[in-house]
Amino acid sequence: MEKETENIEQEMASLEEEGGLVPALATEMPNEKVGQTSPKNGGGWVTAPFILGSSLASTIASCGVTINLLQFLVRRFNISNIRASQITNIINSVTCLSPVAGAVLCDSYLGCFLTISVFTFISFLGTLMLALAASLPSMAPPSCNHQLGSCQPPTRTQFAFLCLAFSVTTLGTAGTSFTYVTMGSNQFDRKEEQERFASYYFLTTTVSTLVPSLVTVYVMDNVGWNWGYGLCAVLSALCLALFVPAKWCCRDTRPEGSPFINLARVVVCATRKTKLRLSVKEEDYYHGSGKHSELTSSFSFLNKASLITVGDTHLDGSIAKRWRLCTVQEVEDLKTLIRLFPLWSTGIYLNTAIAVQINLTILQSLAMDRSLGSSFKIPAASFKVFSYISMAISLPLMDRFLYPFSRSLLRRPFTLLHKIGMGHVLAIIGLAAMAWVERRRIQVMHQRGLAFPGDHLDAVVPISALWLVLPLVIFGVGSAFYVPNLVNLYYQEFPASLKNLGASVSLLSLGIGYYLSTTVVHALQNATPWLTDDINRGRVDNVYWMLAGLGGLNFLYYILCARLYELHCSD
Repeated sequence: MEKETENIEQEMASLEEEGGLVPALATEMPNEKVGQTSPKNGGGWVTAPFILGSSLASTIASCGVTINLLQFLVRRFNISNIRASQITNIINSVTCLSPVAGAVLCDSYLGCFLTISVFTFISFLGTLMLALAASLPSMAPPSCNHQLGSCQPPTRTQFAFLCLAFSVTTLGTAGTSFTYVTMGSNQFDRKEEQERFASYYFLTTTVSTLVPSLVTVYVMDNVGWNWGYGLCAVLSALCLALFVPAKWCCRDTRPEGSPFINLARVVVCATRKTKLRLSVKEEDYYHGSGKHSELTSSFSFLNKASLITVGDTHLDGSIAKRWRLCTVQEVEDLKTLIRLFPLWSTGIYLNTAIAVQINLTILQSLAMDRSLGSSFKIPAASFKVFSYISMAISLPLMDRFLYPFSRSLLRRPFTLLHKIGMGHVLAIIGLAAMAWVERRRIQVMHQRGLAFPGDHLDAVVPISALWLVLPLVIFGVGSAFYVPNLVNLYYQEFPASLKNLGASVSLLSLGIGYYLSTTVVHALQNATPWLTDDINRGRVDNVYWMLAGLGGLNFLYYILCARLYELHCSD
């Protein structure tokens, strides 16, 4: 018996030396691992036209739905200005929050291709419903002269159909907003090609954001709401037609399961081992078979989740009880998210203030002279384009000139935290500039005797709406500092299993900000006379000054959170 055992051991040793053992074991492994790209699908640049073209059409359609939403609610459905502003913020909030759920669903169950295909079809149904609401007379109240008031509001059925249409449309954006960039990156193996595709993607996103601000808004204001939303429906159908044929050449990834389960396991395991004492020996903690990482001293309570106790592992070193032991890497992943949370929370107020400002800017422009020349009038919703253009111009100028100059002048580069902080500062300056413009508009209104226009609501004050351009440019430059560097921070610091969620999580504070802005507007309506349905009888400048002041306090909170984050990272 001993001789037979020795013969078996000699044969295994010879196989290891000849490389025969590894191939023999490899044949027993599945060909395609979870989360790996399928070898039968090619990927590469042949897939880029399908993905980028579909992304372009999808973004134009989704932005076109909301770009002129406030005026659509006021003019087509006879909803009051302030209520329409609140509804707009709620819809924008859901639009920003839904991609987080879409990203989790994509990574956990569907995969990129199926997620984009299904949710693009849902988006098409939503835009088609909006086109019907804008076209059929029975779907909206009769038109009226809004300056004279006494307009008939929508019926319950009409308003319910409108809400259903927007619900379906926002549901469609959940699976498409940030899934395109993930799927595009999966088509390439080299990091340089992935970065190149990302550059093309963000360029496409910028262009597709500008088009609705110029074209779709013009069609809605000058041709008709039915043509505007009909165009969005056509683009949604085009998006699906461009993407589905890409199945033959695109790589797709198999879902890996929800990464949040591992984070929950860390909390459960640490709670179960509360009474245990931490060890100073590195070998007492479970590292697993992957890349080893070191435990940090911050949030040391969580370190107990990776502390090995009797019965936690099998003889081969694998985990015996998944909800009693975690790897060191899983513990550190949760710590990273905890460190990032205070920084993330600083964006909630900033986005709340910006959400209030966006809709108030539209109301301001409607009460100002929007003429450009003798025959052209700038659509109120198109004023957003000045922020987009300034952001698009600022980004390359910063990368090629500002950041290198600061590096040579200050002998140290701007960190991501510095750049995000500059975004906060410029947003505060933009709010103050908006307050100054509104104060100037009120002065002209009093000088021309339009302070109390009687039965004529929202009388146009003879002051050029181009005064709004400078504050909007400031907001755009601030966004160039804030948005890309925030996404880069999350991409660099997020755990590997959560990187696909990084961009969508950065939008989470934006969605919460849109939602909270409705609460702010409602509170100001009840507590102050600053916000009224007739902007000429309110004091929107006081609203801006209040937002700027609170923004200053939020910036001090950001400095504190940034400092704490740096201290935790240095542990």
